[in-house]
Amino acid sequence: MGQAFKVVLWDYTGHGAKWIKQFLKQDVEIIRTLRPDDPDQAEVILRGDWDYVLILEKDTREIFEEMLKTIRAMNFPTENIIFAQDTSSWLKNPAAIYSLLKPDKCDNIYRAMNFFNHRQWHNYNSCTVEGLSYVATSKDDYVIASMYMDNKNFAADEMETFHELAKKYYNVDDSAGYFLDLGANIGTTGIYFTKKIAQNLKLLAFEPDAQNFKLLHVNLILNDMYNKAIAVNYGLGETFDEMTMYRNLKNPGGNGLFKSEENKLTETIKIIPLDAFLAEYKIAAQEVKYIWIDTEGFEAQVLLGAKNLLMENAAPLFMEFNPMMWNKSGRYEKMIALLKAAGYTHWIFVQSFMKGKKFLFPIDKLLEYRNSNYWIGSLGDIFLIKNA
Repeated sequence: MGQAFKVVLWDYTGHGAKWIKQFLKQDVEIIRTLRPDDPDQAEVILRGDWDYVLILEKDTREIFEEMLKTIRAMNFPTENIIFAQDTSSWLKNPAAIYSLLKPDKCDNIYRAMNFFNHRQWHNYNSCTVEGLSYVATSKDDYVIASMYMDNKNFAADEMETFHELAKKYYNVDDSAGYFLDLGANIGTTGIYFTKKIAQNLKLLAFEPDAQNFKLLHVNLILNDMYNKAIAVNYGLGETFDEMTMYRNLKNPGGNGLFKSEENKLTETIKIIPLDAFLAEYKIAAQEVKYIWIDTEGFEAQVLLGAKNLLMENAAPLFMEFNPMMWNKSGRYEKMIALLKAAGYTHWIFVQSFMKGKKFLFPIDKLLEYRNSNYWIGSLGDIFLIKNA
């Protein structure tokens, strides 16, 4: 048996003993616990007779950051000084994870470490959550990373809430029909919904980005969905068009038709109206049971290209809330007018509903956000209701 690692616990929370018992391996030796009122804190750290320093801070991060900055200025190494309640701090020192933490108590940190280690050597990363498997690019810091670390399907709670609200306000029949995933990315929404929530529905997924679309195909095959899904490599809009899409390599789900600091690379994509596609493939409006739209601010154009669908069947509608982009497009009022004409009368903030704030707002209240500065998705998602 090797020599125990020596640890200084720098505890500003008062919960150090409980934290040690819960997370540290039994053979770790705590040689000193520092408290906020200890006069020799700096001296203990600079003595260097420890293997690791673990900081438990409570709203004091700036204080510690200044201390570490001063210590580094003295050319003292700080790579083994870790903010113990911060996953990202542990991930900078994988050796400390293996040396100090109980694997069964720190599953999220071990999972995150495995994820980030794997991505250094491979172009693609994969994960299996809730019995579903997905492949994404290793550069994806958002969707695949969150699923890997949380061990949960991305946006699963939002989808369960969508289904709950659709049953309550629309009494949807899930025995047959389509789930429309508009802005499908790599398929985590459509696959989860039609595999876990409404298994009798088919999936109709639109994804304009070539890389995302390739991975969408892969994930449909991995989850035995290929024969019950239609995947379409087009963007959706008001008219037939070709447009420049700005690509976000660190969050491919954030690719969009509006430029931002994160979206440097571009790709030309084809845009079609949803009504035209449904007519060509003879999919009746009544066959559409759910509409999920996440198109990074392009939701107004998508809806205006689906006028016939909405007028013939005002289906349960879930979409990202992007008032700044809707206003910038010049289609804000047209979108609201279409929703009203199609029978939508109220809406709900989905994330607020999930927190117990179950408020219904009249459709016209959406116009109050017309001049807001809320960037894409910053307020979350909304659920549209007809005849409430």
